[in-house]
Amino acid sequence: MDIPVNYKKAARSALNMLDYADCTEKKLREKLARKGHEEEAIDFAVSYAKKVGYLNEARYLENAVYAIANSKLYGKRRLVTELYTKGFKREDIASIDFSEIDFAANCAKRILKIKNRYSDERKLYAALMRYGFSPSDIKDAFRIIEDENE
Repeated sequence: MDIPVNYKKAARSALNMLDYADCTEKKLREKLARKGHEEEAIDFAVSYAKKVGYLNEARYLENAVYAIANSKLYGKRRLVTELYTKGFKREDIASIDFSEIDFAANCAKRILKIKNRYSDERKLYAALMRYGFSPSDIKDAFRIIEDENE
């Protein structure tokens, strides 16, 4: 079977994109479409990338969860929002086990990072809520900071 040239170009382009950085199927399709590839060629490229193991959303999702939670210091709500914007499917995000992430400790780190920007504790609390932390994570984080200062 002879593969059309435009299919090969789309597949090569997809593998180059995935070699540079992981992405979801949705984002890969968007990028290939922006490059001007036809829909059939995009379908071929995506299925080929999956077949050879370059497009692995489960691996990418796991890596993204820990990277966002621990490097950006986001709470669970903001983390889930970030995953949606990256193009992950709702059911994949719903299946994530967040138990290994210490959101209270991340919140404590975030507090130490941003506390000087806010004049009172209410504003700091509101900022932490915008970062996606739950009220219980915020209380636990303040307790962690108190314990460290004693």
